[in-house]
Amino acid sequence: MEHSIKQLFLKYLQNCASQQEIDRVLELLGSDKYEQEWESALADYSSEFEKKPQEIELLNEVQLYNRIASRISSRSKIGLFKWAGYAAALLLISFISYQMLRPVDINQSPKSKEATSSAIKPSGRQWLKLPDGTSVQLNHDSRIEYPGTFRGKNIREVTLIGEAFFDVAHDKVHPFVIHTGAITTTVLGTAFNISAYEGDKFITVTVSRGKVMVQHDNKTLAVLTPNQQLSWNMIKQKTEKLQVNAEKVSEWKAEDLIMDDITLDQAADMIANRFKVKVLFKNERVKRCRFTAAFLNRNDINQVMEVLSNITGATISLQGNQLSIDGPGCEN
Repeated sequence: MEHSIKQLFLKYLQNCASQQEIDRVLELLGSDKYEQEWESALADYSSEFEKKPQEIELLNEVQLYNRIASRISSRSKIGLFKWAGYAAALLLISFISYQMLRPVDINQSPKSKEATSSAIKPSGRQWLKLPDGTSVQLNHDSRIEYPGTFRGKNIREVTLIGEAFFDVAHDKVHPFVIHTGAITTTVLGTAFNISAYEGDKFITVTVSRGKVMVQHDNKTLAVLTPNQQLSWNMIKQKTEKLQVNAEKVSEWKAEDLIMDDITLDQAADMIANRFKVKVLFKNERVKRCRFTAAFLNRNDINQVMEVLSNITGATISLQGNQLSIDGPGCEN
């Protein structure tokens, strides 16, 4: 029975299940009875991927990289298995591949017929949204590859070289997977950071919220909980598990202002904290204006004011250390 359930899960992950089988999988995922079979199927699926060519084009002379696959599924109160209590996961992974892998031309890839998109940030940082609503904050010298759509796929897969912070859109039945090398990391949650730069022989996985399973060659290295870190030595093939302050590990991302679907009232607090100003609203209705925007650390307050004014239609002025916001307001 357990074997057939695992095969059903694996078939679902491979996107080969019929509608009847998909319905059965969703039913099974509503309880914790088959947690072991689900984790085993995830591990088998990961090992199958490791045997396939990597569909990425390396940046310049970057020829060293690892792969970390993160499967994220949000849990309801009844949840999926025993990890129902975690609403989000913050995973920081700092690593560099020690193994030399041959670059693969995407245009020659068997899956190249499928529309893909990519974003490259040679300097500074860049913020973008994936087709499923997942927001990504790319650090310098980084690249991400992702499909034009995740529709019709049971696994949401992207490939990353460099460093990025992911805030993954909740979808409990469509795991989110990031590929980089020979390491597989299964994450249950929504937010995490991956760093994959050259120059280091170690892989480190640090968890802030949620629960993470780290695998290598289809073997589980560790299951991490908040403020735990796994260090993997690529040369010695050894691991070390530590207690750390996860917030300090991920401090780099706090340098940018990410305003994702928030109100102008919420943005005012972020602006006040960043630029040490007092914000005064002259019209209460303008506080309700909702928008999405991203600002890099180098953007000054005048640039932020200009962008927000254009987006919301508000009149924003600065006198001394007081920022005044006025305008007709928004209905949303």
